[in-house]
Amino acid sequence: MHRSTEFTFGLPWVASFFHQDWKLDASSEADAVAGQFVEELDPESVLLVRRDARMLHERLSAERITTLWSGCVENGERFFLNSRLTDGAEWVRQVIEVCDAWLLRHPHAVTLSEADRYEGRELDGRVGNMIKEFADWFDRDMVQALTECVDRCTPDLAFRLFLQALPEASMAFSPDYLELSREQYARLASLGREFRYGEYVVSDVEHLAGG
Repeated sequence: MHRSTEFTFGLPWVASFFHQDWKLDASSEADAVAGQFVEELDPESVLLVRRDARMLHERLSAERITTLWSGCVENGERFFLNSRLTDGAEWVRQVIEVCDAWLLRHPHAVTLSEADRYEGRELDGRVGNMIKEFADWFDRDMVQALTECVDRCTPDLAFRLFLQALPEASMAFSPDYLELSREQYARLASLGREFRYGEYVVSDVEHLAGG
């Protein structure tokens, strides 16, 4: 398969579930995720979410995970305040449990392909430089969390979380939205091609690019 999908995948895909109605009418955040894991979902999609969540849980502190998730979700500063969740570590642990429950119902789920296991280790410097370039868009904690994600997890996961967080960072400056230059967007798109992403993973942030 070609990097799972043409669209956002893994944990950033789960982050996109949570809009202003942050529980999606479910009784809990985990139930909201489970409700999106329909029976006909591609097993690879669930495996990619589980891989991302497990990587964060095993390699980053609870504080860093909380920061990353809060930066990627609409009104993210309210996510943990308005829930019974203790922190990001508890949250990704619950996401892993949702993935495991789905996979148990699908015992013939395939393993990840070679393309989906790609981590982009050779791109760590470029991703790190991109995070530094956009440091003014984020607070210090988010910059540090993204940087640690590059170093301790994978450049692939860090870059996808970075892309997911850009629109939220832009809106945080409302009414003076931050914009990408066309040159900045071109560099993001180039990195997306290097990561072998599908068509819409990077283009989801193209609306932030000025003329």
